[in-house]
Parts: sequence; C-alpha cells; structure tokens
Amino acid sequence: MNLKDLAGAIIHDLKNQLHSVLLEGEKAMKEMPKEHRDKLYPVFARSRRVHQDAMQLVTLYRLQERGNFPADDAWPSDTVKHAIECFRVHWPDVEVTIGIDSDCQGYYNDALMQMALTNLLNNSAQAGAKNIAVTAEEQGAGLQIRVSDDGPGYPEDILDGSDDSDSGDRDKEGSTGMGLYFTELMVAHHSTPAKPATLDLQNAADGGAEAIITLP
Repeated sequence: MNLKDLAGAIIHDLKNQLHSVLLEGEKAMKEMPKEHRDKLYPVFARSRRVHQDAMQLVTLYRLQERGNFPADDAWPSDTVKHAIECFRVHWPDVEVTIGIDSDCQGYYNDALMQMALTNLLNNSAQAGAKNIAVTAEEQGAGLQIRVSDDGPGYPEDILDGSDDSDSGDRDKEGSTGMGLYFTELMVAHHSTPAKPATLDLQNAADGGAEAIITLP
C-alpha cells in the first residue's frame, strides 16, 4: 500500500468514526435538558463540519482515482435538491427554498457541484442562518448559481481577500475552515481556457451572505 492509499484509508475510517460519534451524540443530546444541549451545540456543529470535510476528501480521492472529473449536461434543480438532501441530515431545522426553473440547464460535473453547494449550505447554517435561498439561471452559454442566507454575512477578511486561503481558515463563525476552500477548488475545476469558473462572496445590502457560482 502506497502513502496515498494509506492516507485515503485513514480518512475513510475517520469519516466513519465521526459519523458514529455524531449519531450517538445527537441521540444523547435529545435526552438532555435544554441548557446542556445549548452548551454542547458548538461542539457538535464543529464536529459536523469535520465530518463533512472528511467526506469530501474521500469523495475527491475516489473521483481522482477514476480519472478526471468530466462535465456533462446537468440540471441545476436536480443538483440543488440532492445537495439539500445531504444538508438536511445535519441541519433539519434550517429552511431552504429553491428558485430554479425545471428546464434550466448547465454543463458541469454533477458530483462536484453537489458537494460545492452542500458546502455553501453548511457554511450558512454554521454561521447561524435560519433561511437559505438557492437560485440559478442560464447566462448565455454559462450558468450562475446563487446561495443567499439571512445569517450575519461574511467577515471582512474573507471579502477583501486578506484571509490566507492556503491555511484553510476560510469559513464564517469559527468553523473548521475547509468548506469554502474545497468549494473554490471544485468550482475552479470547471474553468475553460477561454473563461474561468468563479466563486464570488458578498454580503447583501439588506443583510446576510451571498455566494455566487459562475460557470462558463
């Protein structure tokens, strides 16, 4: 077994162990008095993000082992619905609305885009958002997907680019920090020689954060 395979096996085991810990912990929290649940909530919120990061590492490793990440015709409404299903496993109380026409079409790797959107949804919930809206529309030959929330917005160090992206400390409100970094990698994979694929972050004028994915 080479080092890459060993690392993949360790991450896979870590993912499974974290999943078991989260399930048992969440079951125990339901039986606790509210004041104790409130104290433990930040611990479980961060644990969920570590688990999500491990899941993404495993998925990216498996995809890479199969070769490149080929793009194909895809439908954002379906991709978003699948991302929301993954998101609701750990955030069942956050409201997510979809504003996407069923005939809206894009050209991307569905697995990568689903992970990217799940990251953005998790990031919003981690920051304290209670309502999230996901919209998408075709723009010429490309596609734009927007994730908006009613949370506190992105910190200035992320918006002005002063945050060190290599450190992974990219997320809102003290999360594990890998979500946005992974999302940037997955979006950038869809760049073409003529036009880059981009992830733009901004705060809405009336409050909340907005993440905009633009695919060529």
